[in-house]
Amino acid sequence: MADVEPSPYGDCKFVARVEHIKTLTQAIKSICFNDYGMLQVSEDGLRITVEQGKSIQATLFMPPGAFMEFSVQDFQCFGLKMNVLSECLQLFGSADCSMRMMYRDKGDPLRIILYPHDDDDVSTECAIKTMDCDEPIDYDQNLKDPDLNVIFVRGPNLSKVFHELEKSAEEFEFVTSPNRPHFKITTVGIMQAVFSVEVAKTSPMMMMFNCKQTVVARYKSQQIRITNKAMQSATKVAIKTNSVGLLELHLVMQGDGQDEIFIQFFIIPLLNTD
Repeated sequence: MADVEPSPYGDCKFVARVEHIKTLTQAIKSICFNDYGMLQVSEDGLRITVEQGKSIQATLFMPPGAFMEFSVQDFQCFGLKMNVLSECLQLFGSADCSMRMMYRDKGDPLRIILYPHDDDDVSTECAIKTMDCDEPIDYDQNLKDPDLNVIFVRGPNLSKVFHELEKSAEEFEFVTSPNRPHFKITTVGIMQAVFSVEVAKTSPMMMMFNCKQTVVARYKSQQIRITNKAMQSATKVAIKTNSVGLLELHLVMQGDGQDEIFIQFFIIPLLNTD
């Protein structure tokens, strides 16, 4: 009987390595809008999901190709404190570090080891407590409609638009339509002051435009602004809405590995506007 080759990772069920943590750190910080998140890992990659009630959900997704190393046994899922994870990744400040992430089994901590590139003699290890957690809401099923409105825009352009919108706004209204104005964002602020930006489907910031119906929906400005940090690092953004105004912002970021990484926001509308 042939000897079984021992695993180089011992009894760990999940091990991953990132050579440079800057993009990962930015991505984690951009979804730290609630205390707790859920980490899921499978052969498809790593997902970290954060929810705020039933109004907004964000998921960071990193495919295996975004890592320098990626090894997982079975499907692993656990909760953890997002601010602790973020703080662990920033222990060396802005210094360039590589990172190894390890998880052994249910009830064990998630271990993170940082190795600064400018000092081979130094490393630090964090053990983050894990816990059981509920499954996140599956909004994807609500965005399978063949009549979905889909727009791809350049990330820096959309980030600039959001930055220029009225800071005191209480609500954002999104219009996506096959007819003019094609894509319009309006803010409604204090004393009902209105400010709007229109983007034609022929605009240079548009990468793809496929709208089959006119959808008008409003969202809390706080929820839209939660996406700002991620938007600033995104190279492109997919904007999707269904007939009732469920909004998906799918952000693409350039990872440190070969593959891109993604942050997906789902935002629930306040109301429908005819």
